[in-house]
Order: sequence, then structure tokens, then C-alpha cells
Amino acid sequence: MQKPIRSKKDLEIHLQKLHKPAFYRNQLEQYPTSAAVASEILFLAFLDGNIQGKIIGDFGAGNGIFSVGAAMLGAEKVYAVELDENQVEALKKNAEGFNIEIVQGDILSFNVQVDTVLMNPPFGSITEGSDRKFLDTAMKLGKHVYSLHNLKSADFIRGYYSREFDIIREQRMDIRVPRLYAHHTMDQKEIPTIFFHCEVRRGQIELGQANNN
Repeated sequence: MQKPIRSKKDLEIHLQKLHKPAFYRNQLEQYPTSAAVASEILFLAFLDGNIQGKIIGDFGAGNGIFSVGAAMLGAEKVYAVELDENQVEALKKNAEGFNIEIVQGDILSFNVQVDTVLMNPPFGSITEGSDRKFLDTAMKLGKHVYSLHNLKSADFIRGYYSREFDIIREQRMDIRVPRLYAHHTMDQKEIPTIFFHCEVRRGQIELGQANNN
């Protein structure tokens, strides 16, 4: 039986123990979220009341670090959406014992309404626009979005979210990754990233409710 999580540090320690994929794909811009950053974001969402008892979407789930963390913090159910089979193998191992449904496929194929989206999507640096389908899906399906992005794209992301969502929190939150790809020259690398917490505007919620009646 899973012991209750008592602190952010406790969560970070648990997340550090998760299985990792055998390799990463540069063309998919796979930069894993560190346990320190994942636990920081998860605890913010938890304290906001957007994890416990909620339906969570982990978009571009990777090895499931957000999914497992959300489940540990009391999420009712987590949908872990991941395209890459290599990542899914690690995700399956990490999801054992939790109410996590793994959805293998492109993010555009997922169409389940969730309370909260957690994601570290592709930055869109290698394949231009690859981040937009994650943004579009998050805004279409989620009420709250907690996401990490390349710091260089902060203005674009801010403007994109602001079309339909209110930005509640914006914070510099770099991720440290090990040497993953041939072009990396150091054993550890800091990736400058920015964190956004956004929520759907009240008017958008009311419009959606009206359309469903």
C-alpha cells in the first residue's frame, strides 16, 4: 500500500525512483521533467485544489512522472497520453498500482474532458509548431493547465493562452537534464524554461455549459 505523501520533498524522493526510458528521441524534443520540478508543479496544483479528487490529463506523459505524482496526491483518475512506444514501456511500469489509464497515440487523438492538464510538451524548436497541438488540446479539454515551455517562447505562449484562458501564475523554472543527445557537451545541462498556470475564463465555462444543455 502506498504511504501518504507528507511533503513536496517526500513526493520528489518518490518520483526520483521511477523507471526511465531506455533512450530519448531528439526529433520529438524529449527533455524529461526532473523530479524536483515535477514535484514543485504538482504541489502547486495540489494546493490550488486541482489534483485531489480530480480528473487529470498528463499530455506528452513520457515516463509518467506527472501521472504518478498526481495519483500519489489523490487524483481520482489520470489519463497519461504518450506517443512514443519507448516512453510508454517505462510509463507502464511506473503506472502499476495506480488509477492511470495509458493512452498511446498522438495528442490530437485524445478527446476526454479533464479538470487539470499537466504537461511538458515539445518546445517547437526542432519541428516548428509541434507545441501548438498540445496547447490547443489542453485549452479544449482542460479547465486548469500547468505547463512548462522553452523560456525563449514565453511571449508566444503567453499570447496563445491569453486568447481563451486567464494566466494565474508565470514563473521561471529551469529543468536540469543529463547528457541525452550527441550535441550535448556536458554531463548535466540546465534548460531555461518557464512555467505557466492558466485557467479557462468564467465566460468560456458558462458558454460550454450552455452548449451542453
